[in-house]
Amino acid sequence: MKVLVWIGLSMVVAWGILWLGIKMAIGAVHLLLILGLIAIAWGLFGRAGANP
Repeated sequence: MKVLVWIGLSMVVAWGILWLGIKMAIGAVHLLLILGLIAIAWGLFGRAGANP
C-alpha cells in the first residue's frame, strides 16, 4: 500500500512540475510574439519617419 501512495505522490508532483513548465512556455511564446510585433512596428514606422 505504501508503494501506491509513493507512486501517486510522485505522479502529482510530476504533474505540478509539467503544468508549471507548460505555463512558462506559453508565457515565453507570447512574450516573443509581442516583441516580434513591436520590432515589426518599429521597423515600419521608423523607416517611414526617416524617409519622408
